[in-house]
Parts: sequence; structure tokens; C-alpha cells
Amino acid sequence: MNHLDTLRHDLIGMVEELRATLHDIGDQDMPQTNVVSNARDRLRYISALTEQSAGRTLNAAEAIADRLRAQKARAAELEGKTRSPEIRAFLADLRAEHALSGAEASEIIQAQAFQDLVGQVINKLMVLVRKMEDSLVHLLVEDEPDPGLLAGPAVTPKTTVSQNEVDDLFG
Repeated sequence: MNHLDTLRHDLIGMVEELRATLHDIGDQDMPQTNVVSNARDRLRYISALTEQSAGRTLNAAEAIADRLRAQKARAAELEGKTRSPEIRAFLADLRAEHALSGAEASEIIQAQAFQDLVGQVINKLMVLVRKMEDSLVHLLVEDEPDPGLLAGPAVTPKTTVSQNEVDDLFG
């Protein structure tokens, strides 16, 4: 197998793998010319949604953590002011529950680091897809046959007609 055959075989394999993947995610009837652009657009969309989701989750978890800290402080203050053992026990339990809930809110905040990593990976994939598309376009343009071979029904290359000559005839 020569270099050109190997290249074509590799390109066909990449296109088939891309088609299979896109078929799995729901693009069965997509025109071939849009395969790479569609994949890049999907990655961009997923990246944007991931970033929005992470921001909303982080903001909500931080707001919950702030309210829990304030309630825990207020419960400690009230616990020192009451003489009722029942209310003191309730406020102590409430402060303990707030501490646990605050730890869980912190866990949510820390989990956003994973969400950020997902976004970074998606952005790297978008760069890779763009580079692949650019490389494929470059390969296809570079691998075009000699234009003289596709000049039409001329028997000898000396009788071929350029596009400018055709434009002059019809112009």
C-alpha cells in the first residue's frame, strides 16, 4: 500500500468513526459536509451549558452555606439566653445539623472543581476537532489531482482551456 492509499484508508476510518459516534448521539441524517462542524458546535454548546450549570450550582451552594453559618451563629446566641433544657437541646441539635449541612454545601462547592475540569477537557476537544478539520481540509486540498488532468474532453494538455479563457468567451 503506498502513502496515498494509507492516507485515504486512514481518512475513511476517521470519517466512519465520526459518523458512528454522531449516529450514537442522534445525527443519523446529517449531510457529510457538516459532520465536523456539527461535532464542534455540539462541543461548544455542551461547554457553555457546563459552565452555566457550574456557576449556578456554585452560587446556590455558597448562598446556602452563608445562611447556614448565620443560622448556626444565631442558634448558639439563643442557646446561651434560654434556661429551658428542651430549647437548649433543640438549639444544640440545630447547630449540629447546620454544621453537617454546611459541610455538605462545602462538598458541593468542591465538586465544582470536577465540573471545571469537564469544561477544560471539552475546550481542549474543541481545539482538537478544529485542528482535525483544518488538517483534513489541508490534506484534501493538497491531495487534489493535477488540474490539467480534469480539464475536460481535451485529448492533449496543449489544447486545454483555462477558466479565464472560458470567462472571456462568455463575458
